[in-house]
Amino acid sequence: MSEAVSKSSMPGPEVMERPVSAGGRDRRPVIVHVGPLGEVPGGMAQVLHEYLAWSFRTLEVRGMASTLGRGHRWAIGRALLCLVRIPLCLLSRRRHAFVVHLSSGGSFVREGALVALAKLCRFPVAIHLHGSMFGSFAERRPRLVRTVLNLPDVIYVLSAEAERLVGEVTGPSARRPARVVKVANGVELPDEPHGKEPVVLFAGEVGGRKGVDVLWKAWSAITAERPDWRLVVAGPVEPEIEALPTPPGVTVLGTVSREAVLNWETRSAIAVLPSRNEALPMFLLESMARGCAAVGTPVGEVAGLLDGCGVVVPVDDGEGLAKALAVLMDDPVTASALGAAGRARVIETYSSTVLARMFEREWWALLDGRRRSPAPLGLAHLTDATRPAGPDDAVAGDRPQSR
Repeated sequence: MSEAVSKSSMPGPEVMERPVSAGGRDRRPVIVHVGPLGEVPGGMAQVLHEYLAWSFRTLEVRGMASTLGRGHRWAIGRALLCLVRIPLCLLSRRRHAFVVHLSSGGSFVREGALVALAKLCRFPVAIHLHGSMFGSFAERRPRLVRTVLNLPDVIYVLSAEAERLVGEVTGPSARRPARVVKVANGVELPDEPHGKEPVVLFAGEVGGRKGVDVLWKAWSAITAERPDWRLVVAGPVEPEIEALPTPPGVTVLGTVSREAVLNWETRSAIAVLPSRNEALPMFLLESMARGCAAVGTPVGEVAGLLDGCGVVVPVDDGEGLAKALAVLMDDPVTASALGAAGRARVIETYSSTVLARMFEREWWALLDGRRRSPAPLGLAHLTDATRPAGPDDAVAGDRPQSR
């Protein structure tokens, strides 16, 4: 079966393939990640981009686009094409498993239907749960959430809070409850950053959930005394923020490409994310990997991420945020030291080098139908989960070809 990238005028759900090795036909099992691909705003698309860029020795990782983002005219078409592409994978001689990425709202219907289809085709299926609004959505639509979360073999979550909520939602009613596994987002490590500019960077949805209204107040209080600094804001702007006056010294870029955001992260001295809700934000991970001093709020897993290598201010504390930014803007030595510490944290815990091996083992457990993880996935237990592959791993690609 051919699974080449679609070249039709309507962009189809690409199944992005890695090149086959020179040694002959690639017989490794295939892990297909279903979700937003390409230049789609949001952390979920960034996570999928990372997985497709990483190197996995015993598995081939591909992506199948199920959406082009909220409001895109071809969004429904992508999901409908996935309804064809998933069953076609039955024709392949290689083992397939599907990891379907969803958050809340419409994705529980759109991607939830794809989870059900993959299970109907008897593929191993996992849900990778993103976003910080899952709890409130589960309260509003408990039957839908319970139905979808009782479908897969495994559910990956990004925070302890999501892990708890999934357990409460699914409860004891499932005939064969999914294995719930807490994982971490990760990033490829860029080159050592040099030549930081006097820029404070925010990237993401420019709205109330990310605390941009608080950022406006904080910046207005400190910008006049620091005319050499500017605040750069990248991401789709929500109406509630458009209605507010933009403070002086702020550059609002709007929606820009992923490469543009990464370039700004490389250039900026400080990254700020005063969110009211988060899980494990990719923006902070990417910025820390590029040596930015990071400022965030104690939501989701952010406090643990920044512990000892960043600044955490209370939610909705405009005065505290202004003071934290002013200290870093006035003290480049401290900002540089925090940037170096943040990069070290990413290298140690959140880099693709660390997490690729961990996910490879976990996806093998999904393929083999194991009810327990092959190794602990908590961040305090990465040593065993990421040990060098042994002899058993070397022949993993030659395991029996059952689905």
